[in-house]
Amino acid sequence: MPLVESPVMQTSAPLDTSQSISPLYSPESSDSGSAILAAEDEGTKPKRASLRAMSIALERFRKNWSGQRNEVAKVLEDHILTVNTQVSSIAELVSPLSSNAGSSALKIVQYGSIALAEGHRELLKVLQTIASVHPFIGLAVSAFQVAIELDLKRRENDKKINLLFMEMRDMMTALVELEKVDGAYHDVANGKTIQERLQPIVDQIESDILRCANACDTYAKKSMLVKVFSCARWDVELQQYIKRFEKRRADVHLAIALHLGLNIDRALLQLDTLHLKMDRALSYLKLCTSPEERELAAFIKKRGGRQAILASDRLLLELISKPSSSICQDSDGAWRERQDFIDIEELRAALSEDPAISISRNSDAFERKFEMQERELVRIQEIVHEENGIVIRSLSSGPHDKIRDNRWRGSVKARHFVLALRDYCLEKLDKLGNDEQTFVDCDRPTKITEHDEWTLEYISITRLQAIIEAFDDDASGFITVAEVNTFTSSKPPHWSLLHWMAYWAIGWQMTMTRYVVETDHILDKMFSLKAHVLPANRRAVERYLDRVWSPITELTTAFRRAERNDVVEERFRSYVSAEEDRLRTALESVRYDIDAADTLQLVTGPGRIEKFLFPLLYLLLKRDYEIMRLARTVVIHKDELWDSTDTLKWVLRAVKDRYTNLENLFKQQNLDPAQQFKVFASELFRYWHDSGPLWSTERLREAHYVELPYNDAGEFQDVDPAEILNHPIDNITDPLAAPCYYETLEDRRATGPQKAILGRWSGFLGDAEMFPSEPMLSMVFHASSSSHSTFTANGTLPIGTGFKVVNSRIVGDEYEVLYTFTVQYAARYWPKTFQGRLTDSGREFSGEWSCEANNTRGSFIFRRLPPDSMRFWPLPCEAQRARTKALAMWQFALSAIRDELRRKDLSLKLLTERQAIRQCFLRVIRAGGSVRSRDESDRQSLIRCYRGMTPSEARYYHMVHESLRRIAPQHFGISCANCHSDIYGARIMCLDCGIRTTVDLCDKPGCRDATVGPDRRDDLMSPHLPSHRILKLRRVIHRHREFGKTYRAAQAAHIRAEEALTDAEEVMAAHSLHGHFRSPSARTREEMLVNRELSCVGCKSRVSRPCWYCIECDDETFICFSCEATKVAFSGGHKPAHGLVQCAVPRDDTAKSVDLEWSHSRMDDLESKIDAFQRDSVSRFDALDGRLSVLETRSADFELRLEALQATSSQKLETLDARLERIESLLSALYSKL
Repeated sequence: MPLVESPVMQTSAPLDTSQSISPLYSPESSDSGSAILAAEDEGTKPKRASLRAMSIALERFRKNWSGQRNEVAKVLEDHILTVNTQVSSIAELVSPLSSNAGSSALKIVQYGSIALAEGHRELLKVLQTIASVHPFIGLAVSAFQVAIELDLKRRENDKKINLLFMEMRDMMTALVELEKVDGAYHDVANGKTIQERLQPIVDQIESDILRCANACDTYAKKSMLVKVFSCARWDVELQQYIKRFEKRRADVHLAIALHLGLNIDRALLQLDTLHLKMDRALSYLKLCTSPEERELAAFIKKRGGRQAILASDRLLLELISKPSSSICQDSDGAWRERQDFIDIEELRAALSEDPAISISRNSDAFERKFEMQERELVRIQEIVHEENGIVIRSLSSGPHDKIRDNRWRGSVKARHFVLALRDYCLEKLDKLGNDEQTFVDCDRPTKITEHDEWTLEYISITRLQAIIEAFDDDASGFITVAEVNTFTSSKPPHWSLLHWMAYWAIGWQMTMTRYVVETDHILDKMFSLKAHVLPANRRAVERYLDRVWSPITELTTAFRRAERNDVVEERFRSYVSAEEDRLRTALESVRYDIDAADTLQLVTGPGRIEKFLFPLLYLLLKRDYEIMRLARTVVIHKDELWDSTDTLKWVLRAVKDRYTNLENLFKQQNLDPAQQFKVFASELFRYWHDSGPLWSTERLREAHYVELPYNDAGEFQDVDPAEILNHPIDNITDPLAAPCYYETLEDRRATGPQKAILGRWSGFLGDAEMFPSEPMLSMVFHASSSSHSTFTANGTLPIGTGFKVVNSRIVGDEYEVLYTFTVQYAARYWPKTFQGRLTDSGREFSGEWSCEANNTRGSFIFRRLPPDSMRFWPLPCEAQRARTKALAMWQFALSAIRDELRRKDLSLKLLTERQAIRQCFLRVIRAGGSVRSRDESDRQSLIRCYRGMTPSEARYYHMVHESLRRIAPQHFGISCANCHSDIYGARIMCLDCGIRTTVDLCDKPGCRDATVGPDRRDDLMSPHLPSHRILKLRRVIHRHREFGKTYRAAQAAHIRAEEALTDAEEVMAAHSLHGHFRSPSARTREEMLVNRELSCVGCKSRVSRPCWYCIECDDETFICFSCEATKVAFSGGHKPAHGLVQCAVPRDDTAKSVDLEWSHSRMDDLESKIDAFQRDSVSRFDALDGRLSVLETRSADFELRLEALQATSSQKLETLDARLERIESLLSALYSKL
């Protein structure tokens, strides 16, 4: 049975050429897209030296081509016929784009996706054949092939992406016309070769393909919510590639037509057709939206638009709660349950991000992915298919007769195949003396020797399931020829087939057992390390562990571990080590950042996820553990562990997809999935199928997990942060230091208008409602090295978001100069375009700014003043109110000098003003920067706040806010049972309530003392009351791993506290009654018992109920309510972050009667509901009886009418019979007369 060959990638690159062509069709000739095409940056095109080296080799080969030219021409002609047929079929699919046919856009895009999947390989083969004749198109063909392969790896493509790749493929079909061109032929008109004409165009094609693939990769990673929010901006971003592809296609057509001397009028007519097709494609792009996206868009419009939703936390939460809205691109049921915490600020930043920034940020990850796909294609090209020669073509006689009638028809039952193969190998081992071969009809037979005899101990009936899974990759129960070929081709080069089968029989389970143990050990060390990380990093670590520990533990706990055997493991160590090294190299290539399913597939390679799961998890967790070790000494970037969590999410998503496919397959085979998952893959998916028993509250209360003391001395010490971190370390610099201007070499060379704009500027921005509308902004302009009419700048906003100046232009003469530039932000904000002029002898820069993305605009003013002085410069509105300019300047000078003197003296009034400004700005930060009030007094207060801060001071306030926010406890996945909000700070947990989950409350007074009934929690048998035993946690505990330990400690502490308080109360009672009869020594001992052990650790006074008791201190530590609420430090070993259990006043008869009354009320409610149901049922039954009675009456009447009808019919029939008899007699008489 022959194998299906993989396409061979033939890559080549263009030769360096000093000449370029100027096609007649230029950007200026097309009104649509000219502005976009003019902004192309050819300097960013990636260089791939290896491909260019291959291109040079192909060019050298081309010099010796003449002897084989005719043969290649014949092959090329066949391929051209094939691709022409394919292109014709593609043209039929997209014909509505160039006609007035009434097909819908969605149907066209859907067909285009099918055509893309089916036709690209044939087109690539033809292009690669043409590239062997014209090597200069090799890079473009290679980029097209890699982009297509990456796109096909996505399991769920967007219709807009499909449309873009259709246009990309149409552009590449234009290169097929090169088959008509002789590579050595020169144009008679100017003597240029076709390479000299097309080389610049092909370079642009390669660059466009790479950029488009990066944009599509970025767009595919975005959630539906982000796509809908930024739909208009993304459409603009994607439309430019349709325009570029059509332009490149037109350039190729014209260049080839000019070279061959074809009819130019005909070529121009073809260009008009392409323009019409491009316009229709652009219109269809806007219609490529799913019903879910239209639903979200309608919701956003109904709620006031994107700006109104971004400004309201309530609307954001309402939006993401919609079923059609997904926070992550691939949110599914199980993972969505684990991602139950929503960071509003992160969501708001994601929704506000500009597509250009997203694409730029994704470029590094995409470049790594692109290079990996290139290497994969080269590897496929270099594979020698000798191993694939082990293909079963026919089998003679023997035990394998069980699996065939006359021949193997393509598939066979997996169990029969494996048993037959085992019996066949046993039969051959009995004939070792004759040197028999395992496969007699293969191109390269495999011999069975005595070295393979050990494998038969494991290739047995008891391990049949594992061997079947190794062959049967899709778990269908049948083994196909392709699956056998895949199994044999993946065998290590120096292993026999029996050795390979033995690995899957026992070696895989034994090896995975080792990885499972190592994975659990790393997770245990992470929890031991959690207490040692810096407070600024603690939230990131806790969020990481909350997200990854539970799903990974479901896998490691469910896996059926094999007994370790060093001798057996040594037989497979070479392959295991090689696979681990391969995965490590692949992860290093992508910087351990798996951002999509296609990236995961590039890392692992083909095959089911079970093969690579635990080695992959081990390598990822090992790297994350080193990041946590660094978190003990440095403040890591907030996205470092977030990206690590996202990487593990994609791995677990692959597990989820595999589980779903298996579950559906088992159901189709009428098998019980629960029973099958107890057998399949060593029970790997058992708890993934049903995790209830693993995470039940009853089990977690008694669960014990390994507690390891952290020992850094036993860890590897020479860890280079640059090798494991993908984000820069947060270096805490002086936030009050203002940016300085240092003249560069380009600044010294600048002249004229460019020189006038350089230097440091400080100023404000305002909008239609208020001026200023944000804190002061400082910019430092430098001259650009690329042009004398451009300049650059970068900096940081007060909230920490970086920005840079792009697309700067200086227009005009020395008398009237207009400066235009765009400020592009790293995140959160849309780009703003500034346009202004210099006034006041070059000391003031003012004008207008606009933001097309959200349709806002305003004005700005910058001065060459220090930020401290700019706070008092009169704003435009103030200057207009001043009677003279001199008066305004005098007010400015007096205010600046007065402030300088007050700063030197540190007056109380100054400190009070600064405190008011700080508090106002912190309110703005907490509100997400969206505080706008209709009240004029509040607006003026906000204006004074913005004017009263320098950029450095605003940055410092924001840093303090962020630092406090990062160290504040955040209980992930836990919400208040009363107000349903996420819990920050202290968490109140009831020790008496909760069957399915615990009853948790936040520390707000209204919630802390609230009563929670079954109307809010259906798993409560009785209401939660403030008098219940409660535990206060100020430290975040993992909801699964650390719950049992904390719960047991709280229970034990509560028992100790109650015993101590009871004893103390008894001693006090006895002392008060019989104190005068006691000896001094006894009274002293009793007093010591009361005063020393039952005194508050904070205020040292005697405690009584209600009070708190520490569950973590070794000594008995009581705390009164007052000290617990106000104290920030305690003497001894007690810490404010320790858990506390409440010792409440014993419940009296009144409290018990409240419970009884509540129970009676619940019973009364239930009885009333039952009575109402009974009454309703009786009334409905009575109504039904009435209807049945009416129906019976009508039935009787119908029967009477039917009987009457039958009688009448009988009479009429009798009359009719009589008349017929009379007619017959008359006819008989008439006949007799005739």
